[in-house]
Amino acid sequence: MKRNNQLLVAAFGLLIASCGTGGGVKKTPGGIEYIVHKSGSGAQLKLGDTALLNVTQRINDSILGESRKIVGAALPVQITKPQNKFDLMEGLALLHEGDSATFVIPWDSLPVNERPPFGKKGDKLKITFAVENKFSAATQKDKDEKAIKEYMEKNKINATKNPDGIYIAIHQEGTGATPNTGDTVVVHYTGKLTSGKVFDSSQDSTLRPGMPLEPIKFPIGQGFVIKGWDSGLKGLKKGTKATLLIPSTLAYGLQGSPPAIPANAILVFDVQMVDIKAGAPAPAAPAAAPTPGKK
Repeated sequence: MKRNNQLLVAAFGLLIASCGTGGGVKKTPGGIEYIVHKSGSGAQLKLGDTALLNVTQRINDSILGESRKIVGAALPVQITKPQNKFDLMEGLALLHEGDSATFVIPWDSLPVNERPPFGKKGDKLKITFAVENKFSAATQKDKDEKAIKEYMEKNKINATKNPDGIYIAIHQEGTGATPNTGDTVVVHYTGKLTSGKVFDSSQDSTLRPGMPLEPIKFPIGQGFVIKGWDSGLKGLKKGTKATLLIPSTLAYGLQGSPPAIPANAILVFDVQMVDIKAGAPAPAAPAAAPTPGKK
């Protein structure tokens, strides 16, 4: 239960509901006892999959918590190779989409430095995983595309899709050149969800209490912001006012940015390119070494 169990038990602080009685007690190859409460009809999880799980944990009969109540959504967990005997990745790889199962680990069987603090000799740590489904970036991309088009139609937004998949609606065209990679852009912005809920703004003191209202400054194209910003802003001239509709796969993706931005959220940014400041020129490529026999 070394790295991955600590991730699921301690770091997430997620803890589990009912143990159930149906299905009979089984064992993983490494010897962890588990009970399947519900058998799903989906595909079996495999190495590299990202499973969307509802996770609950308890000690004996005492419920300690549930991931959905803490996080508000299914928890994304990538299936990796188990590291040792009590690594629950081994158990997860036995489950299918739609399965629900509880894994039971004796508290005192764990190495001392890996035992959760909430337990004592003789206690049993019971962790239940309910597998909602597997995450697919391709499927999510299609969902985002459909949702963005519906949002544009509902809000009467006329936008053009750029090569990276960002929809850009120009409200006021600026002048001059667009920024090059490494140039510093100075941008005012207001970000919201497709529900209309504003989560951040450089021009609203209620969202940034005690902070100065000023545009954000950063070198474009160098990973200082989400990919959707780097992509959407690189096509804007100084003075341009525009709306960027950014699919979740180019924003905060499956992880979201709790509590303001949920998982798989499409982001809508109203932006103004206040200024573009030239970055340092790229270093010249070294001269090629002369080839023997050539003049």
